[in-house]
Amino acid sequence: MKNKSLYILSIIALFIGIFSLYELGNTPNNDIPQGLNAGAMKRFVFNDKMVPATNASFQDANGRVVNFSDFNGKVILVNLWATWCAPCIKEMPDLNELQKSFKNDDFEVILISQNSDGIESSLAFLKNNNISHLTTYIDTNRSVARTFKANALPTSILINAKGYEVGRLIGPAEWNSDSAQRLINYFLLKSKPL
Repeated sequence: MKNKSLYILSIIALFIGIFSLYELGNTPNNDIPQGLNAGAMKRFVFNDKMVPATNASFQDANGRVVNFSDFNGKVILVNLWATWCAPCIKEMPDLNELQKSFKNDDFEVILISQNSDGIESSLAFLKNNNISHLTTYIDTNRSVARTFKANALPTSILINAKGYEVGRLIGPAEWNSDSAQRLINYFLLKSKPL
């Protein structure tokens, strides 16, 4: 019964995500080179204009309050996820490999768990599944998800080094792909002084 409920919740989350993708649209942004949302990133939707990331706070494993401004200077990929979300679990190894492939401090995958039972289950999931290159945070009251207007899990939001959201991908993705690395590298290069 529990597995059936998990499956049904995952299907509902996926349908909401697909609907949200069509609702957002993919307005071309003249500042973004053609082809960055191709291949495994074909569902990545660039914002028409960059908007400041939310100032909603979340917590680390020690209960310390964290804000996105704490990551200024880095390109970050915020991934809203939960241990009960089957598509989230499916993409987690790829996110882990993506983080592993960027060995510098200029890029970070920021996992923000939407579990309502606290961070312990999220930490246990990462440990039990050898997800060793990622750190998870917790957003038990869903303030981050609400301010990002994220209605589905997983949702991945790319934020540039100046703290602006450049786009998002709703649903699972192949984050350990050449097209994902091209996308990340483009914004890493843009963050470097000439």
